[in-house]
Amino acid sequence: MKKIKKCKVTRYDKSITEPPFLTIQIDEFEVLEPETDHLGEEFASRLISACSSMNYVFKFYCLCLDEGHDYEVVVY
Repeated sequence: MKKIKKCKVTRYDKSITEPPFLTIQIDEFEVLEPETDHLGEEFASRLISACSSMNYVFKFYCLCLDEGHDYEVVVY
């Protein structure tokens, strides 16, 4: 069964110049999680492609602590 993962796209808030650095949400998207994936390479590739299609440059992703989203994708 294919699982759809909801991702929020964030960017670092440039007005914060000292730790803790915070991100602000700028967009969101959904992506299919692959059934088999060696070290998460295919999933990361899908996230990079989704970001690219929305004219964002992928930086990294992590689990999201917000309810309603599975992952947080940080972009430049």
